[in-house]
Amino acid sequence: MDREKAYLVATPFKKRGKDSLKISDFIFALSLDLKWGPPDKVRALLREAEAEGLVRLEGEMVHASHDTVAVEIPLGFKPSVEEGILEKGIRLIIAKTGMSKKEVIALANDRQDSLKGLVDLEAVVLLVAREQGIDVSLLASEAYQNLLAKTGQVKGD
Repeated sequence: MDREKAYLVATPFKKRGKDSLKISDFIFALSLDLKWGPPDKVRALLREAEAEGLVRLEGEMVHASHDTVAVEIPLGFKPSVEEGILEKGIRLIIAKTGMSKKEVIALANDRQDSLKGLVDLEAVVLLVAREQGIDVSLLASEAYQNLLAKTGQVKGD
């Protein structure tokens, strides 16, 4: 089990002193209260935690497993901040164009809609950057390497 994920999942239960929470309270605790990630990432974490048996979802409630309740969270724990291709692409567009983050995200969402949602948002952000005349070769290479790593392939296969 991923230790950081165990800490993340256990935190809302420990913070509230309960072994069951409303899903919305769980998401609020990590996303808005602790500012540890956007709600969609917290929802994804919750789905992963359910698949790994750290929590059980029933209706609008999330219940901690025995393992989750037993987790001792280190004092001062904060999750690692790993900036992905999406975040790097958005930041690059902002830096090179002067657009606001909101404008960049809206532009990327519109472009993804025009592609009928068939292209992943990370790739769309790189496409938008390219359309703005920005060199994305380094980010594209990183995205490609990430894809190879996810599929278990290595460069040159």
